[in-house]
Amino acid sequence: MTRVAASVLVVEDDPEILRLMQQVLSRDFVVHTAADAEEALQILSTERVHAVVSDHMLPTMSGVELLRIVATKHPDAARVLVTASTRMDTAQEAVNVARVRRFLAKPFRANDLLSTVGEAIHEVAVAQIKSELVRELKERNSELSGALAQLAARDKDLSKKIENFALNDNVTGLFTHRYFQEALSAELARAKVARSTLALVMVDIDRFRAWNHDYGYAEGDVVLRRLGEALVGAEAASRYGGDVLAALLPRADAAHAQHWAESFCHKARELGRERDLAGRFTVRCGVALFPEHATHDQDLIDAAERAVAVAKSQGGDCVVLASSLGHAIG
Repeated sequence: MTRVAASVLVVEDDPEILRLMQQVLSRDFVVHTAADAEEALQILSTERVHAVVSDHMLPTMSGVELLRIVATKHPDAARVLVTASTRMDTAQEAVNVARVRRFLAKPFRANDLLSTVGEAIHEVAVAQIKSELVRELKERNSELSGALAQLAARDKDLSKKIENFALNDNVTGLFTHRYFQEALSAELARAKVARSTLALVMVDIDRFRAWNHDYGYAEGDVVLRRLGEALVGAEAASRYGGDVLAALLPRADAAHAQHWAESFCHKARELGRERDLAGRFTVRCGVALFPEHATHDQDLIDAAERAVAVAKSQGGDCVVLASSLGHAIG
């Protein structure tokens, strides 16, 4: 299915700057333009846009005031303020009044404009993904609404617990497989817009089934939780499957991703020694990168899974890069 490009509204009263911004952003987005706030609001009344990029110094109405209206009437649109001012009160007003999270200082480079707008749209998209997951969960549990109402008085946190259940694995505390798939799609879209890299690291526990049988499932859950703690901090750190974990490393090249995976293998060995299982508890990692190994989410997953399989054939406790299958780094 063909992806529809995101739509961006650019508001700038300098015709030459407006033309240049439209030319740059048109590489990746559908672009609407306006020379003042009134024209921008007219466009917003008929067009759905994913982001509004506004200069601060506009005739009749400031960019902050325009973005305040956008935040109120079109809260799903990302907001970017462009300004030549270095005054802190301007930034504070933008954050407090218009809930602006992204700024672009004049003069700016084309790549800065593209990456700032792309990151702003990505940030809103991720928030919408989380909101959609929670909404779906609430819909599927609508038949329980009567029981939830009775329990609400005794447990005010019940709703929050249900939302967390949709996003988090109850053993490791990491994100679920479902969330990981959504996050991977969003991060790939961001990497494409920013023309940057994205590394997927897949972690499989060596001989976990036999190990679990020898030491018990309770001990297995403890170790999974500890591995989950070691993975926290990476983007979309998730429990991909029973004994498979996964994480994303935005903007990482092969060397950085390999080093990160090797460090995680080292943490697993340390965990084994800590629990008096030295040499008997290790992990193997498969690393795949966008765009070097794949340009689509499922292809990137397949590349990482093949790397994990090669690591297993080499005895585990190693890292295998999809670009150098057959060469392991222990």
